[in-house]
Amino acid sequence: MMRKLSYVLPFTLLLTLAFLVGFIAPDVSASWGNRSHITAQLRLLPDRLEMLANPPDKPDTELPVLQTYYEVLGKLRDNYYGKTIDERQLTYSAIRGMLQALNDPYTRFLDPDSYKHMREENEGNFVGIGAKLDVNKQQQVYIKEPLPNTPAEKAGVKAGDIIIKVDEKPIAGLEIDEVVERIRGHKGTKVKLSLLRGTDEKSVDIMIVRDVVEIEMVQSKMIDPKGKIGYIRLHGFNEHSDGQFEQAITQLERQRLKGLILDLRQNPGGLLQTAIDIGSRFVESGPIVIIQNRGGRKEPLNVDASKHNHKRYPLVVLVDKQSASASEIVAGAIQDNKAGTIVGTSTFGKARVQTVSALNDGSAIAITTAKYLTPKGVDINKVGIKPDVEIEGPDMFEIGDPKEDVQLAKALEIMKGNLAPSKDRSSVAKEPAHSTERR
Repeated sequence: MMRKLSYVLPFTLLLTLAFLVGFIAPDVSASWGNRSHITAQLRLLPDRLEMLANPPDKPDTELPVLQTYYEVLGKLRDNYYGKTIDERQLTYSAIRGMLQALNDPYTRFLDPDSYKHMREENEGNFVGIGAKLDVNKQQQVYIKEPLPNTPAEKAGVKAGDIIIKVDEKPIAGLEIDEVVERIRGHKGTKVKLSLLRGTDEKSVDIMIVRDVVEIEMVQSKMIDPKGKIGYIRLHGFNEHSDGQFEQAITQLERQRLKGLILDLRQNPGGLLQTAIDIGSRFVESGPIVIIQNRGGRKEPLNVDASKHNHKRYPLVVLVDKQSASASEIVAGAIQDNKAGTIVGTSTFGKARVQTVSALNDGSAIAITTAKYLTPKGVDINKVGIKPDVEIEGPDMFEIGDPKEDVQLAKALEIMKGNLAPSKDRSSVAKEPAHSTERR
């Protein structure tokens, strides 16, 4: 009996070894010559044997999506070979991927920092340098405009400057939001920007001290003192925009205002209610905008008569391809009600309403919940507002200077025609409602 066992035991061991070699042979052969890969395959052997002994159940096609997510997260937590996973960042990335599948560029996830920055901008102040950023055709992040009276403007940052480094770290390949994160910081700290300016090959380094930026949403001046033509530029629609607009109108009226140019160029929009407030200052009655929910029900948001506390003046509105959202609401209301002349280029075409919902960890989600129509019921999404008088301006110019700004020069020309005595207005009256002029 003992003699028989002495033959059976080696044979059993040999058979088992042969099975194991055959089981992992494909992986080992694929990794042959790479010692670390072979070692990794051997380490995985217990898990593979367990799977062989306990094959997974038949896939459940009705498995709840959250259970699937937690199952994947658990497997990553237990088995991922790389560094320790950051479950919060994985979850944020999963949410972004889920929203991306909607193919809606406006429904988006805001991590806690991004949501905090959104709230700060809507409230009218934040800690930073005070500059608008954008991305050019070469996918370079550049200074669209330093805001007035901000650390960026005072340090000498100029519109058109291309950012190549932040604190000596290159930003090539970063998203614009990531660049913003690097630039922002605590009050009193410094940030160094390396900038390419104009045709200069050598970069310019500018050190800026971060500070609380009180956003001036409105700039105003009497642009033609003789003709009493006022100019108001609106940078965005936050909680303070309408109040600042009120102050600007009051100051211009003290200088005997006769006609107004409202500049909405490069204005990305903002709060819907602020658009209603400012639009109400130019429209007599009826809707400023019509909201249509996903069920098709339409809700007109009408003029707020309490905003009729100033005289209405002849009006010219400047727009461009960067005028979006709330800017388009105001421009559309003025155009549909023939309350002014729209001058410039077609606007961005964002006729969608987002509702922002805060989440428990300080993050938020902005969901497209409705679309909006102009007072005449026109959906301008992806089309934009077509100006009454089309005239293109260069990508970079000194906004507010008629000598450099051909669009503003055209607006002044139209306004002077509107204010001229009737006997001198015949040539202006013949201008077609939708003319095109390029310079």
